[in-house]
Formats: sequence, structure tokens, C-alpha cells
Amino acid sequence: MKDQLALLRKCVVNQIPATVFQGDDTCTVEVLEAAIEIYRRHGASREFLYDFQNVIEDVKAYQRQNPHRLKLADMTEVEKELLRKEMLEKGLLG
Repeated sequence: MKDQLALLRKCVVNQIPATVFQGDDTCTVEVLEAAIEIYRRHGASREFLYDFQNVIEDVKAYQRQNPHRLKLADMTEVEKELLRKEMLEKGLLG
């Protein structure tokens, strides 16, 4: 995770699904802390866990330094409308 941009670029170029959690999302630390426990249970290497913990600490530091930027992640109204249409087509909304 030392070069997260390169990792994301590789996913985009190779059409590998990827998820991004931003530092200004109020849930990011909680999500990452849950993820590191899952990786630990599945036997991730000490080096990977160390690097992942560094990412968590970086996010915590960012959030402490930028409390005015923190918010719950959401979508734009256009994105929500597109998803509502898709959900209606799939019968997921009544």
C-alpha cells in the first residue's frame, strides 16, 4: 500500500474491481479497522498488516487535522436517481 495510486491505476487499467475509502469519510477508520482484523484472521503477513496499520494511522492523522472536511459518504442526486431507476428495473423498489 505504499503506492496506492499505482495500485488503483493497475486495477483501472486491468478492469479489476476496486473500492476507494476517502480520508474525509467519517466511516473510513472504522471500515479499515474491521478490514485489518479480517486480514489478520486470514493470515496476512506481518509486513502487510504493518503497512495497512500505517494507512489507518495516516487516515486518523488526516481526520484530526481536517475535522471540517469530515462527512458521511454519499452520492450525488444524479447518481442516486440512476441507481433508483436500476433498482426499479430489478424489482428492488416498490
